[in-house]
Amino acid sequence: MRLGEQNVLVVGGTGGIGLETVKRFIAEGASQVAVVGLESWEQLSDVQLSILSSPNVIYYQANAANTEEMDHTASQLGKSIDRLDVLVHVAGISARRYGDGPLDECTEEGWDQAMSVNVKSVYNSNRLALQLMKQQSGGGAIVNISSVLGMVGARDHFTTHAYAASRGAVISLTKSAAVYYAKHNIRMNVVCPGLLDTPMSQRAINDPVIQEALTELQPLAPHVGYPTDVTEAILFLASKEARFITGIALPVDGGWTAQ
Repeated sequence: MRLGEQNVLVVGGTGGIGLETVKRFIAEGASQVAVVGLESWEQLSDVQLSILSSPNVIYYQANAANTEEMDHTASQLGKSIDRLDVLVHVAGISARRYGDGPLDECTEEGWDQAMSVNVKSVYNSNRLALQLMKQQSGGGAIVNISSVLGMVGARDHFTTHAYAASRGAVISLTKSAAVYYAKHNIRMNVVCPGLLDTPMSQRAINDPVIQEALTELQPLAPHVGYPTDVTEAILFLASKEARFITGIALPVDGGWTAQ
């Protein structure tokens, strides 16, 4: 029960890593779990509803990259909880379908989408969480999700440079802010997954060439990670067990960045 009596907010909590995080936080005794997702309640699947219908879950439909929508969500959240102990920001996209790719081929739309969804959304959620956490005693913990592609380059297969730039921005923002907000006892860390078996990664997961490459890129068997692997890292960094850890970028990548 590592999150007993704590209120948490998960932005991007309706799929993949986010939904597993919500599920895990409930199991770890969180008092209230507020969840932000793009889907309306009617659009949620049975699997999503089975978790988000928990009595200690509050669901808000909002686009995390939209400042007005997130400001409204923060206002509503403030009416439901008296403090915010943990923020986990998972929301993000691959901008490949918008034209992301090698830098000389990357379209403006691909660049703008990657920066909006992957960086501005983090700005929105972190800004609002910090405003709440500064006002309360005891500080808080923020865990942002980035990617190994924000830490290292790739020769082949993963050359989406707008995505890499956006993920690198999340790491830099978190590290810089972690130093500043330490005086308020607010810890800020980043988890950087490798290739996981999530809905966003199915193109790569099902590509035989990439499957073969993963045996070297992520040498730790089974060479593909799962959302639960990342959720355990998130839980640790959000908990009191990590009370003296701030400003780190933690790879959960099967050995990718170690090479």
